[in-house]
Amino acid sequence: MLVLAGAAWGAYSTSFPGVFVFDDQFAIVGNPNIKTLWPLTRAMSAPAESPVSGRPVASLSLAINYALAPADVRDVLMPGGPDAPPGTADRFLRNVWGYHLLNLILHVLAGLALFGVVRRTLLSARLRARFGADSGWLACVVALVWLVHPVLTDAVTYVAQRTEVLMGLFFLLTLYCAIRASDCGPEGWKRRWWTTGAIAACALGMGSKQTMVLAPFMVWLWDWLFARDAPNLAPVAAGSAAPASPAPPDRRARGPGTPGFRGWLYAGLAATWVFLALLVAFERWPHSVGIQIQGWSPWTYLLTQTGVMVHYLRLALVPYPLVSDYDGWPMARSILEVAPYAVLLSATLLATIVAVVRKGSWSFLGAWFFATLAPSSSLLPLPTEVVAERRLYLPLAAVVVAVAVGAYVVGHRLLTRFVPDDRARRRVGRLTAGLLVAGLVIPSAALTYTRNRVYWSEERFWQDVLDKRPSNPRARLNYGVILSTARRYQEAEEQLREAVRLRDTSAAAHGNLGSVLCSLGRPEEGIAHLERAIALDPTYMEPYGNLGEAYGALGRLDRAAHYFALAVDAAPDAPFLLTRLGWLLATSREAEVRNGAKAVEVGERSVRLTLRRDSMSLDALAAAYAEVGRFDDAVRTVSEALAAANSQGRQSDIPELEHRLALYQARQKFRQSP
Repeated sequence: MLVLAGAAWGAYSTSFPGVFVFDDQFAIVGNPNIKTLWPLTRAMSAPAESPVSGRPVASLSLAINYALAPADVRDVLMPGGPDAPPGTADRFLRNVWGYHLLNLILHVLAGLALFGVVRRTLLSARLRARFGADSGWLACVVALVWLVHPVLTDAVTYVAQRTEVLMGLFFLLTLYCAIRASDCGPEGWKRRWWTTGAIAACALGMGSKQTMVLAPFMVWLWDWLFARDAPNLAPVAAGSAAPASPAPPDRRARGPGTPGFRGWLYAGLAATWVFLALLVAFERWPHSVGIQIQGWSPWTYLLTQTGVMVHYLRLALVPYPLVSDYDGWPMARSILEVAPYAVLLSATLLATIVAVVRKGSWSFLGAWFFATLAPSSSLLPLPTEVVAERRLYLPLAAVVVAVAVGAYVVGHRLLTRFVPDDRARRRVGRLTAGLLVAGLVIPSAALTYTRNRVYWSEERFWQDVLDKRPSNPRARLNYGVILSTARRYQEAEEQLREAVRLRDTSAAAHGNLGSVLCSLGRPEEGIAHLERAIALDPTYMEPYGNLGEAYGALGRLDRAAHYFALAVDAAPDAPFLLTRLGWLLATSREAEVRNGAKAVEVGERSVRLTLRRDSMSLDALAAAYAEVGRFDDAVRTVSEALAAANSQGRQSDIPELEHRLALYQARQKFRQSP
C-alpha cells in the first residue's frame, strides 16, 4: 500500500500548482452550486452543460472541496495576472491544492481497489494453481504501472475530470466487494456486508459518471468466468439432454456462487440502473450530447470511434504524444475510411464473445476493455469531445493486466526451459522482473511528473495542444482568448483568424475575433464578425456588449444603446453593462436615444451592485438624475463619485467629475461630446 501511494505521490507531486482549465471553468469557477453544502440538492446539482451536470456525487465532492478550503482563499479561483492584487497567486495555490489532493487520494484508492481485484482474481479457483503463489506481487505490479501511467494525467490532474476517477474507483470497488462476497463461505453476515458494499459502490458510481452503466454486467461476467460453483447460465445446445436437476440444497449452507446467494446481488446492482436512468433524464447537456449536433449521427460517430479506440490502445502501449483536447478529429463518413480499424476491432470483439461463451479466462480482459469504453464510444454522439484520453482510465487496467500477466507467463516458460535449477530460476526471475518493472515504472512516472506541468497555466495548456494538433479549432479559439485577456491583441488576432478559418460556424470564434479587432482600433471590421456571431447563435450573449462598445466608438449611439440594452437583458447584474447603458441613455446628444427614467433605473441597480464604491457607476447615475431634473441627487451622487475616484486612485477622472459637479450645481444637464 505504501509503495503504491508513494509512487503515485511522486509522479503527481507536480500536479498541485495546476490551474483550473477549460471544463474547470464550468464545473468549478462558474458553478455557484459548489459554494454551499446545504441543501444537499443544490450541492449535488450543477448548471446546464456543466461537466458535473447529472453527476451528483462529483458535484458534492467539489462542494466539499470548497467548504474545506480556508475562508480567505476559497473564492480565489484564478491565479490572477499583472493587474491582480498582490498575493493573489499565493492565495490561489493555497486553494487549488486541495482540489488536486482529493483527486490524487481518489486515484490512489482506485489503484488499491485495482490491486485487490487483480489479486483476488488470480487467487480464484480458476487461476490459483497457476498464479496463486505470485498473485500479490503481480497485482502490485499492475496497480503500480497503472497508477503512474502518463495517459491518466488527463483524468487526475485536470480537476473537473474527477468524474472519471470517481467512476473508476466505484467501478473497481463494486467488483472487489462482489468478489469478496463470493469468497466469504457460509458466513451469512459477511456476505451481506460485502453484497451491500457492492450495491452501494455501484450506486455511487452511477452518480459519478454515466459510463458506470456496465458495472453490473462485469460482476456477472466475473462470476461466470471465475467464481467457484458458479451457476451454469450457458445455453444448452440444441438436441442435447438437459442436465438432471440436483436435490434442493439447504438454504443455510448455500455456497457463494449459487443463484440464491448471488441473485440478491444481481438484483441490487440492476436496481442502480433505475437511479442512473433518473439522472440521465434530468441531466442538461442539450448542446454537447445528442444526434445531429455539429453534423454528427450515430453511424458517423460509431465509424469514427473505431479509429479512436485503436488510438486509445496505442496510447496505452506508447503514451506519446499526449493531448488534452482533440477537437477537430476528422469525422468518418464511410466504412472504407476506417476499414482496417473496424476489421481489427470487430475481430477482437468477436473473439472475446466466443471466448466468454467458452469460459476462457482471458476473455474478461477483452470484455473489460470494450465494456468500459462502450458507453462513450458507441452510438450516442459526444460531438464536442469525440476523443478524450481520460476515457482510458478503466480500459487501461485491462491492457496493463494483459501485459503484466502475459510477460509473467512467457518469462516463466523461458526460465523453466533455460534455467533448470529451481533456486537459480527464482533468483533470475526476481531480478529480471525487478529490472523490467523498474524500466517501465520509472520512465512512466517521470513522464507523468513532466506532463503535469502542462496544467500550470492556461496558456501553457493550450499551447501544448497546438504544438501537437495545430489544426484544433477549439485550441486556437481558447489560446486566442487567453492572449486577448493578456492584451496581446496582435497574437490573439492571428489565433482567432485561424480558429475562424478552421470552423467558420463557430459563434465564439467570430465573437472573440470581433472583440479583438475592436481593441485594435478597427471597429468596422470587428462589427462584421460580432454580428456574424449573433447570426450564428442568437443565444450567444457576449457579442452584444462588444457591439455596443464598437458602435459607440463610431458615434452611432442609437445602435450602441440598442446593443447595450440587449446585453443588460442577458446579464442584468453586470455593473459595467448597466453603467454603459445608463450613461448613453442619460447623456446622448441624440434626443431619440435619451431615456432618463430608464437611465435612473439601470444606474441605481449598478450602484447597488457595486455597493456605491465604483466611481463610474456613481458618475452615470448622477448624470441620469440630472437628466430627469433631480439635480440635488445628482450633486450628492457625483460628490460620492469624486470620493470613490480618489480612493481608487483614478486621478485622471477627477477633472471631468469636478466639471460635471459644477454643471449639476448650476442645474444643468451633461451631454457627451460628439
